[in-house]
Amino acid sequence: MLDHCAPGHSRKQRTHNWVVSYRASTFPNLPVGEHGQRKNPEIQVGHVKAMVRQLGIADCAKTQIERLRC
Repeated sequence: MLDHCAPGHSRKQRTHNWVVSYRASTFPNLPVGEHGQRKNPEIQVGHVKAMVRQLGIADCAKTQIERLRC
């Protein structure tokens, strides 16, 4: 979704979260996942909603992720 809706974004993984930057906005609170392997974590939709609002990509994100349409 980020590749499609926020081309040119950057993301940096920290110990417990991702920092996602796009244009002049930064969202520093996207969780990495539960303890353990963290290979394909399930991230709660509330975190994604907050990120897309902060980055200003909500309209595009709604076309990519069905759960954001509510």
